[in-house]
Amino acid sequence: MPTIKDVAKKAGVSPSTVSRVVNNHPRISQETREEVLQAMDEIGYHPNVIAQNLVNQTTNTLGLVMAPSTEEAFADPFYAEVLRGIGSMAQKNGYSLLLITGDEEGGELEATLRAVRGKQVDGLLLLRAKKSDKLTDKLNEMNFPFVVVGRPEEEDKNYWVNNDNVQSSKELVEYLINLGHNKIGAFIGSEEYIVDQDRLKGYKLALKSHGIDYNQDYIVQIESGKQEKAYRFTKDLLNSYPELTALYGIDDRIAYGAIKAVKELGFKIPEDIAIVGFNNNPLSELIEPALTTVDINTYELGRKATSLLIQVITEQVTSYCNDIVPTDLIVRESCGGKND
Repeated sequence: MPTIKDVAKKAGVSPSTVSRVVNNHPRISQETREEVLQAMDEIGYHPNVIAQNLVNQTTNTLGLVMAPSTEEAFADPFYAEVLRGIGSMAQKNGYSLLLITGDEEGGELEATLRAVRGKQVDGLLLLRAKKSDKLTDKLNEMNFPFVVVGRPEEEDKNYWVNNDNVQSSKELVEYLINLGHNKIGAFIGSEEYIVDQDRLKGYKLALKSHGIDYNQDYIVQIESGKQEKAYRFTKDLLNSYPELTALYGIDDRIAYGAIKAVKELGFKIPEDIAIVGFNNNPLSELIEPALTTVDINTYELGRKATSLLIQVITEQVTSYCNDIVPTDLIVRESCGGKND
């Protein structure tokens, strides 16, 4: 059976360095850590995790706090892709994952604090950013390591990784405007989630920058069951405001529902109604017509958030910071434009 000395010889480091990597010592560089982990994998060395955790009072486990419910979360392709990024980085650094969900805010808070107080996790990834978030307030009060995937209200008092949703949304709507659209309906999500409000802000800024009046009547709020409700609400919106020439779904799943409704109403896409989405879910290039959307690089969001959390846990990072992952406008057939 391989030993720490065998790993050290394979990686070209001292046994004490291998021990530090196994125990997630903060003063080991990422490059050395990866070399030692690769050597461990190649020779089949597996540390006694249970004994190691008892000594270090760690679990080598990261907790994932999901959206309202498991059912809703796994219906959204965003979570599958962000989990792929999280899993890749966690595995590379020797961490397991624990899924934490709650059917409502109180349930989420209770389940998360139970995992923290029970020492089931070394740190948390919060896969959402909410207004007046009781969970982040409590975790900060407890001085427990966590990273938010999203933009928290108190940006300078949290670790977080996000896109610039305001600017990306503004650029998407401006693309529609430059195609000649000035009557643009928008389907937004819950006022509780900051990402939805940031994307709405970008929509408003785009209109303002082109001298177009904002019309609240063109805005439809969808809090859950996005695709099904978007299908119903699209018909209501277009029947009430036939002057609309474009629709913006703040989530691709909303846009899917809108496309189905527009087709059933007998309109052509994009000749009569242009439709755009956000997130670039895998299905977006397969539907008919293929959906113009914003790629938020979800995998990279998960990877960078996990890397930051591990650095916080191992005290490689000790001052609040954030990382902005760039986005890409993906132009397809649903808005009639051409991708440069």
